[in-house]
Amino acid sequence: MDGELNALGYPHVTTDTTQRFEGGCHCGNVAYVFAASAGLDDLGVRACLCRFCRAHGARYTSDPSGAIRIAVRDGAKLRRYRFALKTADFLLCTECGVYVGAMLTATNGAWMTVNVNSFRTPPPLHFPLGPHNFDAEDVAARIARRQARWTPIKEFA
Repeated sequence: MDGELNALGYPHVTTDTTQRFEGGCHCGNVAYVFAASAGLDDLGVRACLCRFCRAHGARYTSDPSGAIRIAVRDGAKLRRYRFALKTADFLLCTECGVYVGAMLTATNGAWMTVNVNSFRTPPPLHFPLGPHNFDAEDVAARIARRQARWTPIKEFA
């Protein structure tokens, strides 16, 4: 049933999607279930070339046809960091330091791209990456791209 936690303490997701990825931070303060319509071979894994993402070694995936549910045990230990165009919150656990992904919120919804390094079973380091540079985007283009390509957030509690 949606809203309940599974045996690992992650939010339960009812979905018709084909792939389910559980993850979160190291200490368990931030947990998520990412229900995807395809596997990583089809969704792809991206590497943003900005300084923040490179410093964190972040590798991302998202699925506009999927859904993600996020549970935070202690909101005081969740840091929402914004930089550059300030269009998204980069979610970091202040307890263990793990960067789980970036979240865009707007009046018509919320979307996330998840750092696959925070999956309970992350893809191997040699998994193919598609490098991306988004420096040329303005605020409107960045928001439009994220709303079109990132995963809808179904619950953030």
